[in-house]
Amino acid sequence: MKNRMFQGAYGIIPTPFREDGKVDYNQVERMADRLCGTELAGIVVCGSTSEFVMLSVEENQEVMRAAANAIQGRKALVCGATGPDSRTCASYLLHMAKLGAQGALTAPPYYFRYSGDEVVEFYRALGRADCGVAVVAYQIPDFSSPIPLNKTQELMSFPWVAALKNSSANIKQIMHQIDLRNGVREDFSILTGTDDALAACLFGGCDGSFTALAALFPQTIVQIYRAVQAGDQEEAGRLQASLLPLTRLADRLPFPAGYKLLAEAALGMETSYRQPFGERAQGEMREIQREMRALLQKSQVS
Repeated sequence: MKNRMFQGAYGIIPTPFREDGKVDYNQVERMADRLCGTELAGIVVCGSTSEFVMLSVEENQEVMRAAANAIQGRKALVCGATGPDSRTCASYLLHMAKLGAQGALTAPPYYFRYSGDEVVEFYRALGRADCGVAVVAYQIPDFSSPIPLNKTQELMSFPWVAALKNSSANIKQIMHQIDLRNGVREDFSILTGTDDALAACLFGGCDGSFTALAALFPQTIVQIYRAVQAGDQEEAGRLQASLLPLTRLADRLPFPAGYKLLAEAALGMETSYRQPFGERAQGEMREIQREMRALLQKSQVS
């Protein structure tokens, strides 16, 4: 594990919007600066929870710049680099390389569905771009073409792909990816993107995680890691269970609105939403946030 580039907990920063709908870059900087004072391994921007698809290319690049300005090398920076084609993704990689990012979180192209062979060719094209940033392949089949298990070893043969983040919540698949990695490439990281099953994935052999709750409750997430490292299943399970009611509330809303709502309740983040919500949904959001705040008052997550 010493040679694996990505290990430990990384927190994904949600993208805050001002009342006029523009990105609040100052608030991005404040959130990144706050996380630099935690024990997280790194910070992620422009991921799925960050609503990168709601942002223009220029806005995504400015979010990356704002985070890099705040971090100043104090934490590892990973930037999302997902787009509809390899050229767009390569342009993100070139931009973040200039900012000193450690990694690029890159899912296969979205909207149009691709076969396993085409997914492999997509990651091969990123290597030809020669951007100098390690690629973290991103398994998120709800929103992009899946990375088939039978193509995992081929993906691991690309030296510029340093890790795979699996946000499918499919623990069976993650276990197979870990097993394939163990027989092919020792320095390749397997990461989970699912807060709800973090302890189980870590006990199963995952090297780390890129998750939303790590940015909101970094101390609790770090404590889960410590419990797993100590082999304390009871404590890891207790800490994991403390987060589940909050994720259930967040998941009642269309993703990722529930997690932004949780950021408002937990951190006092100020934001508006580019996602459209009708009057009924707005009323439900107010009720869910009330329940979130009540839970946070009773719980010890932090």
